Parts: sequence; C-alpha cells; structure tokens
Amino acid sequence: MTTSSETTPADAQDTSHSTPHTAFRVVHCGDGLRRCPWAVSTPGALADHDHDWGTAPSSADEYFATLTLELVDSGLARWSQSARHGSWYLHMADLEPARVSLFDEDDVDDLLVNAELIRNRAKIEAVIHNAEVCRDWDMDRWLALLEEAGVPFPGDAPEAAPDNALELPDSSTESRRLSQVLRSHGIVLVGPVTAYRWLQRIGRAPGHLAGCFRTEPGDGG
Repeated sequence: MTTSSETTPADAQDTSHSTPHTAFRVVHCGDGLRRCPWAVSTPGALADHDHDWGTAPSSADEYFATLTLELVDSGLARWSQSARHGSWYLHMADLEPARVSLFDEDDVDDLLVNAELIRNRAKIEAVIHNAEVCRDWDMDRWLALLEEAGVPFPGDAPEAAPDNALELPDSSTESRRLSQVLRSHGIVLVGPVTAYRWLQRIGRAPGHLAGCFRTEPGDGG
C-alpha cells in the first residue's frame, strides 16, 4: 500500500490546461491509482480516503465512532480535519461508547486544553451525551435506525457515483429524515448535513467519484 508520503498533490495529474471542472474529477496519482481530488490535499485526507471513507462499520462501536467523527468535524471544511481523527480515538477511549459515557466534567476540561483536538465544549459534551444514549446499542439497533429513516441498503438501487466532486450534495431526503430519527432516539448535534456526511462515511450514500479506485469492485470498501 502506498504511504501518504509517497502520494502527494504533486503526484496528481496536471490539469492546468483542462476545463475548471476537470480539477474536481478523479486524479491519477503517482502510485498508479485514481483517487477523488480531495484525497491528495493532505496526508490525513489520503489515509481517510483510502481506508475509512465509504467503508461500512463492522460493529456497533464503529457506528458510534464514525458518527462521532462527523459530529466533531461538522461546520468545518470537508476533510480538513482528517489528520485529527486518530487523536479522538487516542484521547476519548477509542471512541467506545461504554467508556466515553463515563467521562465527567474534569475529563471535558482536560479535552478542552488538548491542542490535538477541536476544542469545542458543545461538541465534546454532545459526544459524551450520545455515548450515554447508545452505549447498549447493538448492530441491529443501528441498522434499524437507518431503516427507519428509509436509507437504502447497499446494493438496493444504488445511486451512481458522480463524475465531479461538485455534484456531491450536502444533504438528501434520507439524511433529513435520519437527522430527525436520531434526534427522536436521543442523539444530539447531528443535523441533515452531518447525517449525510455520516452516510457517505459508512458507505450508505455516494462518497467517492466515478473512476476512483474505491468505487471499483473488490476494493474492500
């Protein structure tokens, strides 16, 4: 696997003589793989793109963790915070809801002075609250919430991957319903845009572009 140091924006295909929209299509990287254009913006974005973004969770804890990452990144530039994701796992008990739910006010104060994190009290307290809500949820409970919101299962009339990053929407009918469903079950600070980003992260909405190696059969995503 190519490391982040081996694939940089300089490795991407030159688009200086192309139309403006070409810059938002897949790029041909130095390791021979085609990726979404945002993947080559930073090493953190590259790792997220290649391994996590668009990958279905394999456990209830992963559902909570992926939702948490989109919650703490909400309101910020897309993929700009990818490099911080490991720090959330490191400093918030591997983002395991049963453990995060035990965090108290002193823990919050410690997190707020941690330069490796997004120091936003409302977001941190929301993560702890959500952990308390879903600490006993299993995979079936998470899947039932998605079904309640009418989110299609992978393979059920899947949406085609767009050709251009500008065609990726900020929200959808399903994400608006999902935001309401999550709120009705006690989950806070997840609006329609954050909900849509979560659906993209867990592979339940298009998040990679046509031609990206992550959209190819057998890529493991």
